[in-house]
Amino acid sequence: MSTTPLSRGIYTNPSASSYSSSPAEAISSNTVFDFHTSLPTYTGPSELITLPKLVTSLHLKNLYLKDESHRFSDLPSFKPLGLSWGIRNGIIDELSEETPISPTISLSDLAIKAKDAQMKLIAASDGKLGQAVARLGKLFGVEGINTRIFIPVDAEESVKEAVRKEGAEAIVVEGDFEETVREAWLHSVAVDGVLVDIDEDENYEDIPRWIVEGYSTIFKELDTQLGGKGPDWIIVPVGIGGLAQAAVTHYKAPRLWGHVTRILTVEPAAAASLHTSLTKGEISTVEVGETMMKGMKYGTVAKAAWPILKEGVDASTVVDDAEVSKAVEKLKGEGVDVGPCGGAVLAALEDVLKDDELRKELGLGEDVTIVLISTEGLASKVT
Repeated sequence: MSTTPLSRGIYTNPSASSYSSSPAEAISSNTVFDFHTSLPTYTGPSELITLPKLVTSLHLKNLYLKDESHRFSDLPSFKPLGLSWGIRNGIIDELSEETPISPTISLSDLAIKAKDAQMKLIAASDGKLGQAVARLGKLFGVEGINTRIFIPVDAEESVKEAVRKEGAEAIVVEGDFEETVREAWLHSVAVDGVLVDIDEDENYEDIPRWIVEGYSTIFKELDTQLGGKGPDWIIVPVGIGGLAQAAVTHYKAPRLWGHVTRILTVEPAAAASLHTSLTKGEISTVEVGETMMKGMKYGTVAKAAWPILKEGVDASTVVDDAEVSKAVEKLKGEGVDVGPCGGAVLAALEDVLKDDELRKELGLGEDVTIVLISTEGLASKVT
């Protein structure tokens, strides 16, 4: 495989265009998508926004932003899509230890079984994830203090109040976030509960995998919004790598229409774990510096995501806070309010388009269709 680091640190992998992914059966059969659209809290596809001013200034014809700043009404970010699918399968898995449960069980029947079993949902959070787990748990029959969110003592008071407002128990831990995660894990073991976390570990892989599968709905929606055809390029922000993994898995799967969608990832210069790993050709941990892109501030890529991203990412770049601040203002000029993680995807596109030679090499002509995946509104923190 030939890979190339380019000027300004932009990395490309020419062979990624021929990479073929293998989506899970739940994705390829539309089971995940059908599950999401059946939820009473599903309010339809996230908005696909045209950007006419930027189309002109960047010399493009088709530029869109898919706004993933909220899901299921007022829950921030795209993560409830993954969390809901992860919680569903986690509950089925836990209940099946007594009596096997069909994976096709309806939401209402699963909620009855979970309620009868007094199922517990456990999570650690210092942002919006705790509220999301508490809200989603009620869909599955896990109500009140059976949902227990562990929160570090120095988290904002609004984090604790949001969890309590959902009727769940907010358990304050006298320690940092790492200690909070440990306490949540110990409690889940003690009460035979379902631990909900996006981060994988040696003995904790299933729920993070299911969460990534849940993100596939974003791209299923996008296919429909673009008339049944994928974009030429999609730009995805990277934290731990789950969303990018879902994008690669979706767009690099065999397609009847034969269209190839290429993927550009972006990270903060202060936390460029994927970019560093791609450049070195091996998964690498980086020292994380300060950045306004808090939702992308990770020092390593998920191990499960790495092989897929290594083979399937077409290009990777990094951006700094100054570039992102300017991009946020440009999107505001389009009437689109995003946070730093939303600005990062536009900054990445601008970075690539600066170089005419690179633009030509990557096939970024005026007629291409490009979609920016914006994962953050003005006030979103989802861990």
